Amino acid sequence: MQEKYWLDFILRAYGESAQNIKSALSEFGEHLEIAEDAEGQGQARDYKIRIQTEEPTLVFDVCSQFGRIKSVKINEDGGF
Repeated sequence: MQEKYWLDFILRAYGESAQNIKSALSEFGEHLEIAEDAEGQGQARDYKIRIQTEEPTLVFDVCSQFGRIKSVKINEDGGF
């Protein structure tokens, strides 16, 4: 059985909705939470994302298509 990781990070996305991001990430993990952060400026929006996944690199690869990833926290034991 593969290890599950909790990922917590901020995605600065340009012109994307939370729903589009959620749709793109839903197949890569469980317990997906996305909340818009008030930090965004102009067309850029910051989204706080939390997801439990077996494939962190796939999650980050998908998110990099929407914008820039920052403030990453990864927990390897399956919970915080």
